[in-house]
Amino acid sequence: MPSTVRRRLLVVLASLTLVLLGADAAGWGLADGVRRAGGLVLGPVQRVLSGAPDDGLAVAERENARLSAVVAEQQHRLDELGRLDALLRSAPAASRTVVSARVVATEVSPLGGRSVTLDVGSRDGVRADSTVVAADGLVGRVVAVSPWTSDVQVLGSAGSVVGVRVGPAGTLGTVAPPAPGDSEARPRGSLRLSFVQPATPVVGDLVRTLGSVDDTPYAAGIVVGTVTDVDPDRGQASRTATVRPAIDPDAIDVVAVVVPVARSAPRPATSTGSSSRTAVGPATGGTR
Repeated sequence: MPSTVRRRLLVVLASLTLVLLGADAAGWGLADGVRRAGGLVLGPVQRVLSGAPDDGLAVAERENARLSAVVAEQQHRLDELGRLDALLRSAPAASRTVVSARVVATEVSPLGGRSVTLDVGSRDGVRADSTVVAADGLVGRVVAVSPWTSDVQVLGSAGSVVGVRVGPAGTLGTVAPPAPGDSEARPRGSLRLSFVQPATPVVGDLVRTLGSVDDTPYAAGIVVGTVTDVDPDRGQASRTATVRPAIDPDAIDVVAVVVPVARSAPRPATSTGSSSRTAVGPATGGTR
């Protein structure tokens, strides 16, 4: 309400108040009637005046709302930078060349699993079959690249099989989503661990990527998850187990794409004695 109108209404109210006070003092019999009429007429006006914000207050409230929105946006950016800093300092990204990225789209496959789209692409140095990690471990691998975006097959998606090492001994195995004919019921989002040699896993064993040639499609030593349950012994040569992934696929946000680095020179041999030499190098058996 304009301030001039408010002032006029206040003058009217003050004048009528003086009239009522004079009527009471003079003992007029009409005072009660005037008071009742004044209440009927001026009651709504008083309510409007009491509820109407001052112009300056309205401006201050709008400015406060704007500043609150700015603060919330800045806090969101600070939180994102904090997550990025934690990622770049984490074990999966340490000592590797990575491209940081954010998830800008996600899709759940009708066949099971999930894919996500990142806001980086070939112009950022990303290429297909690159490893994607988060601060806690393996996210998946890049399956398609455009100039400014890339699509990632998230760990646990249908058809995704990863070569791994299990426990302190580094026993070789693979993890994959539970197959439709799996004899054991497994929690939603968990993985099925199988071994390529006789072995018995232990609950709590850490599962890490085996690694691939040139870190493609999976770099070595990245945490995949933890063994949470060992399947019953049904006479098989090696036991199977359930693995809980290190990454929650429903909460993937800030990630890093590992830039594969191909070797350009032979690995030097290491002398182990006067009559023998052996070449020392990482295992190369990563799967998709």
